Amino acid sequence: MYIFLVLALATASGFAQSLLDATAPYSQLSDFNDLLSSNPDIAASLLTNISSSSQQQTILVPSNDAFSDYRQRNGASVGSLSSSDVGNILNYHTLQGALSSSDIQQPGGLVSNTALTDPNYVDREVLTGGERLSQVVYISSTETATGVRIMARQRNVLSSTDVQSGEGNLIELEPTPANWSGGVFYVVNGFLTLPVNQTDTMTAQNLTSFVLGLDRTNVTEGTNAAQGLTCLCPIDAALGPLANTTGNTTDGPASLLATLTRHGLTGSYYSTNFSDGDLIYSQNGYPILVSRSDDGTVFLNDARLVGSNYIARTGAVHAVDRIMGYLNTTTNTTTPANASIFSDTANIPSPTPSPSEITSSTVIGDGGAIPTANATGNQLLPPEPTMTTTGESAATDGPAASGGTDGSGATEEATSAGTAMGVVQWSLMGGWVIAAVGGLFLMS
Repeated sequence: MYIFLVLALATASGFAQSLLDATAPYSQLSDFNDLLSSNPDIAASLLTNISSSSQQQTILVPSNDAFSDYRQRNGASVGSLSSSDVGNILNYHTLQGALSSSDIQQPGGLVSNTALTDPNYVDREVLTGGERLSQVVYISSTETATGVRIMARQRNVLSSTDVQSGEGNLIELEPTPANWSGGVFYVVNGFLTLPVNQTDTMTAQNLTSFVLGLDRTNVTEGTNAAQGLTCLCPIDAALGPLANTTGNTTDGPASLLATLTRHGLTGSYYSTNFSDGDLIYSQNGYPILVSRSDDGTVFLNDARLVGSNYIARTGAVHAVDRIMGYLNTTTNTTTPANASIFSDTANIPSPTPSPSEITSSTVIGDGGAIPTANATGNQLLPPEPTMTTTGESAATDGPAASGGTDGSGATEEATSAGTAMGVVQWSLMGGWVIAAVGGLFLMS
C-alpha cells in the first residue's frame, strides 16, 4: 500500500527525471536502483533523462520482494548474472510506449511489445525488409473477491493485474503508473520469465500429450525451429488417447500427425487476435471459426480456449479442452453463420480453401505444378519459391497470421521466403500428401 500511495503522488507531480532518479525515493525499489547503478552500460537509456516523445517506454520495475524471491528460486541474485543476461531481463521489462492504467486494464487484456530482441528468446516472424519482431508480454486484469493489495481506481472492486511472460508464468502489477522522463513505470512483484521453445513451454503448462505426439511423429525439432508459430494444444485428457496410440501415426488426414498439424497456426496468435466471427486456417488448410461470447469465452470451432497466451520463443501456446472438430462450410466460408461443426473423421471436408478465401495463415501453391517442400531429417526448411503468402489484415478473414496486433491495432506482414510457414495438403490420385513448409510437420 505504501508504494501505491507514493506512486500516486509521483504521478501527480509529473516532473521529468531519469528512471534512476524517479525510483530512488522508494525504499522498496532500492535493489532495482542498485542493479541499474552497477550496470551503467546496459542501462544507459534508463539512467539518463529522455525527452523525445518517440522514445516513450513503460518500465516494469521489480520490487525488493521480487529480488528476494528470484534469489530464493534460483540460488543466486539477479546482480550475479552476466551483463548480457541482465540486459535481456531489463529489455523484457521495457514495454514500447507509455501505457496508461486504462491501457493495461482494458477488457480482453493487452499484448505489448517489449525491447527484447535477443534471438535466444525471440524468433517470431520476420517483417518484409528483414526487420525482426521483438518479444511480447500479455497483461490482463482480473476481478477478485478477497485478499488482493491492488485497487483499480476506475472500478469500485478489488482487482489483480497480471503480466504473463515466458512459460506462461505470471507476476502481479500495481496498476498506478509513475512518471519518468522516458515514459512511465509500474511496480511488479516478480521478474518476467524469459521465453523458451514451444515444447518446453507446453511442458511447463502440463500439455505433455502434445509434446509426446510431436516426439512420436518425429517433428519436435522442426516445431521448435519454426519462426512465428502458434500451437492450440488439446489438454492431456483429450489428446492423450490419440498421442499414445500404437497404431499408425502419420497416414491419412485423421492420423496423429495430421491432427497435430490441424492445431498449428502460422504466425503469432494471441487471445487478443481471436475476434468473434473470424475465420482462420490451420497449417494444413482446415478452416477454424472463432466464436467469442460477451463474457470473453473463446471457442475455436467446438474447442473452448481454457489456457492462453503462454509466450514462447517463436510465438505462442494455447490450451483447448478437446481436439477441434472439423468445420463444415457447406455454403460459403466467408459467411460463418452458415457453418456447422462436426467431428466425424469418416467425412472430413476438403482442407484447402479456395483462392478467394486465402488468408495470411494459409500457404498454397500458385495454381501451377504441385509445390514441394524440402526437409533434412526432422529439420524442416523454408518453402520453395513457388510458395506464396498474403498479408491481409484482421478486418477481412481474421487476424494477420504474420504477427497479429501489438495492442495498438497495428498489423505486421511476414515475408514468405525463409520465414513464412505452413502445411499444404493435396489430394493426389486419391491419396493424401502432407508436406511441411518451414513449419510443424512433414508427412507423405
